[in-house]
Amino acid sequence: MLEVPGWGETRMRVEAELARRGWVPATSPADADVLLVCGAPGEELASVCDRLWSQLPGPRVRKAVITASDVAATLERAAEELLDEGRQHSDARIRSRQPSEPRDASAHDSADEPTEHNMDMDMDMDMPMPGGIPLANGAPDRDGLEMDVLHVPLGPALPHWPAGLVVRCVLQGDVIVSAEAEVLPAAAQPHGDGPVGGESRRSADDERRLAVIRRSDAAVQVLALAGWSFAADRARRIRDAVASGTALVDAAADLDKLAQSVGRSWTLRWTLKGITVGDALAHADDGMGQSGSETVRGRLVGWLDEARRIARDDTAEGGYELQDALALQRSLLSEIPRLLNGADVATARLIIAALTIETAPSPRFRSRAHE
Repeated sequence: MLEVPGWGETRMRVEAELARRGWVPATSPADADVLLVCGAPGEELASVCDRLWSQLPGPRVRKAVITASDVAATLERAAEELLDEGRQHSDARIRSRQPSEPRDASAHDSADEPTEHNMDMDMDMDMPMPGGIPLANGAPDRDGLEMDVLHVPLGPALPHWPAGLVVRCVLQGDVIVSAEAEVLPAAAQPHGDGPVGGESRRSADDERRLAVIRRSDAAVQVLALAGWSFAADRARRIRDAVASGTALVDAAADLDKLAQSVGRSWTLRWTLKGITVGDALAHADDGMGQSGSETVRGRLVGWLDEARRIARDDTAEGGYELQDALALQRSLLSEIPRLLNGADVATARLIIAALTIETAPSPRFRSRAHE
């Protein structure tokens, strides 16, 4: 599944429907039978979709879902097409006649530049790269030891990752030494078709529901990346129950139990120990009731505490809508290179999840830092 910026509610509806059917979300193209695109991708995201589609083994089905109300019907059609032998045989024949797509070396541009390390090689030798993938260059790391330099893009098709976000990282070993962040935009923005309808129809109760949904969804992402799938599933079920109309007071009771489990878990405390978003949100209102210098665990606990308070207190302000989402996005994208410098990829993903970057209202922005 690939989420387009602005279609978070559709993506959540897909996740809820998959859970209801007992279908397992794929974590890579090799594991997938269905490529489901949530939203209307822009040109660059459409290119990513095409590449993902080329990597799916047969039998396979590609579908797009534009409105949350169409999710169930779209999945039904996908299941029918997977079982359609004629369609699958035709797809296999067409695929067998298509030339194999060459590897994209754009993310490895610097590997083609002559360096002191590779100038000693006989440049007249015809040495094809294995699988078309450029070999890594070497460069001294912070300790003066020579390490391989790899150029690795993170996103936009990663589980538990902001929609449309791409972070192009330079790694020495498993450590990020520089990064560049951008958001690949949607072709259009969705109309209100979420769990509580469009903005013009939202009541105070709707705003509270959206606030609880947003905080619960953020908790799902961090808990899943931290490896606590049981707690992530609990947070997802709470999120989906609130979206389907469950009384907020009932959700508050479930949030109390989840918040207590998360707060008491020493395993989670050690897993997230020392991982911080620094002062990236010290002077920003991200609509989550969070500010100041915080750890990833602190933000996670704060989301759950806020969600249960909002669910229980009908006088609480939802705060779901950001006052200046575009400025906040610019700020967070510019902070990504600094926050990720010196982190490994797993830690980087947790930091990105904790930032809760809102990618929907953004045209394309770019941020560079080279340490």
